Amino acid sequence: MTDKKWLVSIALIISVFGFLLIRFASESSKIQYIVDELKGEKEQAFKGRHIVLIEQEQGHPYWQLVEKGATEAAQADNIAIECIGPVRNSIEEQIKLLEKAIASKVDGIIVQGLNDSLFTPVINKAVERGIPVLTIDTDAPTSKRLAYIGTDNVEAGRRLGEIVVQTTGGTGKIGVIIGSESAESQLQRLSGLRSVIDEYKGLQIVDVRASNISMMEAIQQAADMLQLHPDIGMMVGTSATDAFGILQAQKSLKRDDIRIAGFDDLQETLDAIRKGEIEATVVQQPYGMGEMSVHLFNDYFQGRTLPSTQFTKVEVIDKSQLEAERSS
Repeated sequence: MTDKKWLVSIALIISVFGFLLIRFASESSKIQYIVDELKGEKEQAFKGRHIVLIEQEQGHPYWQLVEKGATEAAQADNIAIECIGPVRNSIEEQIKLLEKAIASKVDGIIVQGLNDSLFTPVINKAVERGIPVLTIDTDAPTSKRLAYIGTDNVEAGRRLGEIVVQTTGGTGKIGVIIGSESAESQLQRLSGLRSVIDEYKGLQIVDVRASNISMMEAIQQAADMLQLHPDIGMMVGTSATDAFGILQAQKSLKRDDIRIAGFDDLQETLDAIRKGEIEATVVQQPYGMGEMSVHLFNDYFQGRTLPSTQFTKVEVIDKSQLEAERSS
């Protein structure tokens, strides 16, 4: 009987591995096709301006919205756009794609500046070769980029801090899941959050961990944190899938006393807010970021001067707002 269970387990593992291998091959093929187009190995029918959007992770709900805004704006402005990115979050892969975009001599590049020290030299390389660069979502402020389009992440972190204060009454221990320890946007949100928490002697952040923009990792890190610090009363997530990951960990540990605040407006997060399982979320404008970036490039191509920074708005969404929207 034990041997039979062992064989079944092995078969299951092989099946899962096979599925993941096929999916990886499919995604890799898709990205290689796009890279081939950038390198001119596929014939381009479009003869006008050609720009590239390098995403943090292809297929991620947040970046799908950025891509949608960018592609619709490109269509309106008669600009060809390629949207590429790693299958999984990887700074190294993003930089490789940035280098390939430079080698392809595109007319413009939109990219995250995830890590200023790593991205700045490559962004400067692009600009020095006559390719203008816009940073989106996360800035590379010391680079030669034309402009930054995205959230004021320190202020967004402060908005998260205000949710914490309102929810806890200014007392309690806090756990934080951030999207990445190497992404400047995440560190800025954490800084903004801390700046509010530090104003209240009764509040304390006892642990900070990274989800690496992964739902499963958010679940695991939140569960580990809650087991290590059972006195945590509220948890905060600073990237799109973190809050829902925290919620799954809370449910698995049967910790209904944990309050949760999150970031972005994934449908799962909004549904959980309606149910009272998540307190509130700070919402960005990813579609607007993509749209604005392309329109700014269109302005640049027509000889207009761009503002160096273009912040998109953030807002807090809670249950009362969602109920008001439903009844209106």
